[in-house]
Amino acid sequence: MGFVRTLTIAAALCAYASAAHCAWIVDSDGKCVRTWDRHDLLRGPVAIVNAPFQPVRNMAAGAEYAWNKSAWGPWYKVVLGSAVIGVSGAVGLVEGAWWVGTGVADTLTGGYFDISPQVAENRSVRPELSAALAPSPPEPAVDPCGRPLDAAK
Repeated sequence: MGFVRTLTIAAALCAYASAAHCAWIVDSDGKCVRTWDRHDLLRGPVAIVNAPFQPVRNMAAGAEYAWNKSAWGPWYKVVLGSAVIGVSGAVGLVEGAWWVGTGVADTLTGGYFDISPQVAENRSVRPELSAALAPSPPEPAVDPCGRPLDAAK
């Protein structure tokens, strides 16, 4: 009973807290630099709380991926869809373990080093396709301060 109470309190605190992001500012030399913010303290606990949900989110996204794959017929959806869901769940377990490890490190360092992945800070139950199946994201067109890359030089 104590574990459930502790988990409920931790989830409520993380849901109430604002998103933990380090602050990027332009310094007097015109360079984009990272500064520590008080909200960085939440980066680690949020990653730890989100970690158990990652395998479920990945498996749901794997099921969506297999179901919406128009090139696959019904037989392929049954056979390959199960494999995609299994692989997505396995990758989600590994990612969840990684999030716990980096979340503990961020908790111990106060979030200063920004160790946890940015994705681990997303407090949603939206299905997320595993890194093993997702295409690589496009290159960002802006630097962390929000300036276009050609102006950031």
